[in-house]
Amino acid sequence: MLNAPKSPTISPLSERESEQAIWPFNLGIPIPVQWALLFFLPLLGCGYWLFSKLSGLPSEAWEWTIFPGAMMVAVALVPLNWWIESLKWAELMPWGRMPRRMREVLYGTAWSMVGPFRLGAGIGRVTAVPPRERNMAMRAFAAASVSQWWCTITATAIGLLCMQLYLPAALMLVVSSITLGIYLGWSPKFWKYLKKTSWMGNWGKTKRIPTVRRKRALSLSIFRYFVMLSQFIFMLNAFGHLTTWSHSVDRFYAQGQGVALTWGLTSLAPMPAFGDLGIREAAALFAIDASTPEDITAIIAATLSLWIINLLIPSLVGLIWHANAQRKRNNIRAKLAE
Repeated sequence: MLNAPKSPTISPLSERESEQAIWPFNLGIPIPVQWALLFFLPLLGCGYWLFSKLSGLPSEAWEWTIFPGAMMVAVALVPLNWWIESLKWAELMPWGRMPRRMREVLYGTAWSMVGPFRLGAGIGRVTAVPPRERNMAMRAFAAASVSQWWCTITATAIGLLCMQLYLPAALMLVVSSITLGIYLGWSPKFWKYLKKTSWMGNWGKTKRIPTVRRKRALSLSIFRYFVMLSQFIFMLNAFGHLTTWSHSVDRFYAQGQGVALTWGLTSLAPMPAFGDLGIREAAALFAIDASTPEDITAIIAATLSLWIINLLIPSLVGLIWHANAQRKRNNIRAKLAE
């Protein structure tokens, strides 16, 4: 009699891979010193930049005229944003129902608030899946991260081109081209060396995902990037950013450039946490046009509002959803054990 085909079994994470997922880089110095250099110093620098920009503003600058229509559109795009990310995760992690994959993504978002080196989301997603799927989850997270990072650096390069900063734009385009080539299957000699180094993290696992699935994930990452870009622009306009400009097209064009550059700068943060809180605000003030004190406070209000609706609230939903799922699973196991 023929046996029914079994779904692929993925071995659990090894001890070495688990340690690498938590702290992927080895700089040869004590970990507390690494925390100071890579986390606290950048955070203090951003805090000083924010204080210097905001401390001298008049109190009237914090009085906004809210445009509720633009804010409602930004909020309405939140479910679409996370649905696309969940769909990408489901594409890279087949053999699972969509609600389960969405729960894993949101639980990973909660971990991203505290995880080092942008791997908090990965740690959360990996721990949320069954042990037999964890190796595959690490590969899926690597593919999802690389595809979204490619969107970020490519859009940053385009923004720099629009700002006529040709040299940094050219450098970013070179990095973008190499990243895309490696992501789609190119294996130059330097990559064979780099993927074995500890500071590459789990990027080397990306190419173990079938190419067709990686291409679909890349398409979803591009779509998601445009959704998040639209959210940021709508939120800026909700707080009256650049309302003194007479032409809306010029305003949207300048805001799009600034947002792309903001995310490009944020992606360079060596060790962000708390959803880039503080770092993103400093990058936004540096990158986005602000011709009046009201524009400066509008940028701060928009970035903080996006942090709440795109990160904080989904993180809380993910924690509650995952806790309920764990409780139900434990109750079922307890009944089976009786």
